[in-house]
Amino acid sequence: MVKRAVKFALVAAAAAGMLVSSVGFAGADGPATMDIVYGPIVTLPPSPGGGYAGEAAAQAKCPAGEVLTGGGAEVKAGNAYVQRYNLAASRPLGNETWWAYATNSDPTSPGTLQAFAVCAKVTNVNVVQTP
Repeated sequence: MVKRAVKFALVAAAAAGMLVSSVGFAGADGPATMDIVYGPIVTLPPSPGGGYAGEAAAQAKCPAGEVLTGGGAEVKAGNAYVQRYNLAASRPLGNETWWAYATNSDPTSPGTLQAFAVCAKVTNVNVVQTP
């Protein structure tokens, strides 16, 4: 089972490498340089009660001169009731920022939320038409 997962991971990494190099990313270290930028860890407060959830937003921003090519977010539960901590939204916000929003229905324990952005300096973009 582990060997199969490793094979799929290597295939996915190779495919990603082909995709990156065909788009024309460039950086100080040469072609195909990308940065993963982690935003600050934000506290996801406990539910204040009354049917309301605690809520928090987080973001990660690309360095100057780079554009957003993707991103994501991670919510960490404050206790064993992981189903009470939910990532409600994770999306790009403009060309440089990844934004995330989460809720916490646990009345006693806070959690955390962290967004990350995948950024690159783009030298050119090839437009490909599919049949």
